[in-house]
Amino acid sequence: MEQSELRAWENKCIQEEQPYCQAACPLHVDVRGMMRLLAGNKVSEARKILERTMPLSEIFARICDHPCQNSCRRGDVDEPIRIGELERALVKAVSSPQRQVLLPSKGRRVVLLGSGPSSLVAAHDLRRKGIDVTLKHGGSNLGGVLRNIPEARLPVQALEAGLEMLRSMGVVFEADQNMGFDTLEAAASEADAVYIGLDDPWTAWAEDLAQKADPISLQTNRTGIFAGGAVQNYLEFSPIFLALAGRKTVLSMERLFQGASLTAGREKEGPTATRLYTSIAGIEPAAAQPMADADGYTLEEAVPEAQRCLQCECMECVKACVYMEHYKGYPKKLAREIYNNLSVVQGMRQANRMILSCSNCKLCAAICPHDFDMGQFCMTARAEMIAARKMPGSAHDFALREQAAACSPEEAYFGLQSGTDSVSACFFPGCQLAGSSPEHVVNVLTHLRNHISGGIGVLLTCCGAPSRWAARNDLRDEAVAFIRNAWIELGRPRMILGCTTCRHVLREAAPEIPTRSLWEELAEIKLPDGAKPAAASLALHDPCTARDQEPARKAVRTLLHHLKQPIVEPTLGGPLTECCGFGGLMDAVNPDLARQVADTRSKRCPEDFLAYCAMCRDSLSQSGKQVFHLLDLLFPKSPDAVQPGSTAPMIRKGPGLPDRRLNRTRLKERLGGALSQPKAHQRISLVMEPGVRDTIDQRRILDDELRQDELTTVKNRDHSRFVASHARRSLSRGSPETRSQW
Repeated sequence: MEQSELRAWENKCIQEEQPYCQAACPLHVDVRGMMRLLAGNKVSEARKILERTMPLSEIFARICDHPCQNSCRRGDVDEPIRIGELERALVKAVSSPQRQVLLPSKGRRVVLLGSGPSSLVAAHDLRRKGIDVTLKHGGSNLGGVLRNIPEARLPVQALEAGLEMLRSMGVVFEADQNMGFDTLEAAASEADAVYIGLDDPWTAWAEDLAQKADPISLQTNRTGIFAGGAVQNYLEFSPIFLALAGRKTVLSMERLFQGASLTAGREKEGPTATRLYTSIAGIEPAAAQPMADADGYTLEEAVPEAQRCLQCECMECVKACVYMEHYKGYPKKLAREIYNNLSVVQGMRQANRMILSCSNCKLCAAICPHDFDMGQFCMTARAEMIAARKMPGSAHDFALREQAAACSPEEAYFGLQSGTDSVSACFFPGCQLAGSSPEHVVNVLTHLRNHISGGIGVLLTCCGAPSRWAARNDLRDEAVAFIRNAWIELGRPRMILGCTTCRHVLREAAPEIPTRSLWEELAEIKLPDGAKPAAASLALHDPCTARDQEPARKAVRTLLHHLKQPIVEPTLGGPLTECCGFGGLMDAVNPDLARQVADTRSKRCPEDFLAYCAMCRDSLSQSGKQVFHLLDLLFPKSPDAVQPGSTAPMIRKGPGLPDRRLNRTRLKERLGGALSQPKAHQRISLVMEPGVRDTIDQRRILDDELRQDELTTVKNRDHSRFVASHARRSLSRGSPETRSQW
């Protein structure tokens, strides 16, 4: 991945955009950080936040005209935070530090003409950067327009304290009652740069020169001479915009000294737009804290007012995504970590598991105002690392072997409807439904054949989704090739897909094959005889791959309406649905996180679930909640509608791994496919002690592997039985962690 590509991805994430108040502030004061500390009664720390960005805060925090307040997001709920009053409360309560840290001298000297707010800010910033400053003023009017501010707002003591701070920083003040053009010429000849502060009445003579100043750099038509801070009315002016003029001048002078462009890359100086999005959904109204005294807030009043701050940020995707919450990051931050992982030449790649754990459900892209798709980013990283042989294949090995089994001659099958020589459609249930609920597959096929003319064929295989998630499109293409060949041999019928993931894969890899959701077909024909709703309302869970399949989602709801099944639409449902924890092979790479995803989904919905994806049904059942499959309601008498041996009839763990394979094999035989001859090891039956089956499934160890191992190591009389004690011994060859769980 090139760095330019990373930058393009990063630009989509708006989490690091400035909050509305900070963007509207000419000096970009970190209001959010200041409010957070003040709300926690950390007054001194809040004062330091203010001090970092606002120069001479002892003066400017008292007189700031707070343009930020009009942009406060809280104002869209009730009243904006009274930011200006809180700044004043802070500087009244905590004095400004007297000692300022200055950079070493750069050997440059600047002369400032005028002592108004812009000149004072310029003096402050220049000295902090190690530049010598001489400020020429008109004598008794030191402070310029600041002297017009009422004592109640800017006490003389506070103004003098600010001026004394500048003196302590090394600013040289020189009184000049006759400042004029000669003063400018003399300053220009002896200094590296000159600034004319137009916010001081003594500099009114320079207004003609200032009209020629560039609006971005404030440089006049003479190199090294700058002018800014023009005031139209000396009784009504914006102190904070005058401070901005001084700050802009300092940056221009720095660039002048460095020989850099004075105007490039300065779009975000001063008030600027922000792309930040902050939701106010669910925010309770709270009126502004009243002031007992018109002079301003006391600290006791300021703290609860600061607590009204929404601490604006986006984080919308993180709020919904267990994966991002688990890895403690938002898309831009995680993208940097992944990019750094890709760039490792030597050493450990610490982000490998993070890259592989994303479910690629695309909920983040659906929520994000700028469509940042964390799944796509992770898939790009997976593909790049696998192609470069930098990603171990062990995490996806079992899933790819499962795909290979579903595509093997033992399990894969396609055929016509009995008694026909052509079909108008072909039912493709997908490997998960065929493996977990084979009886439902038979019931659906029979129902379709009874109500759709032209003959209905059947196709049993895997669509290749596991290899797609594993960034092995070569294996995906092999799986799709079988489907394409079957489709051609069946006469190119429309494919009726029982799995939205299969449809997603085929639309991407074989767009020439016409596909339609099973639910769209069922919604247009009569409900099966005996179909009945559940006894209570159910929370409808849409699979994440149905996010962009609106016709399928609508058809499911139509079926439920015909069935008279009351449903609850989760907040995160429909196009904003959550993943069940299986997508992207999350369960294979990070089973604990997958379980957490399923548990979170369950906790967010108090009702029992209704799913129409077999894998979603089985994954969500891990949380211990009752989960119905839509086919359980359409075919309630089917053996697949009840989980045998369960204490609660609809709580399903789902068939174990070997059962899924056996189910697909038997389903193939039942639908007309020829069975392969069993191999020697397959004749061995297994007898498991309690709990052994769960451990074997968790470790993704197949019965066939145990049988093969036993056939080569244990010689008993008839090779027909394998007792769990042998399984115990066989598994003990694994890791200490494996042995400890037996």
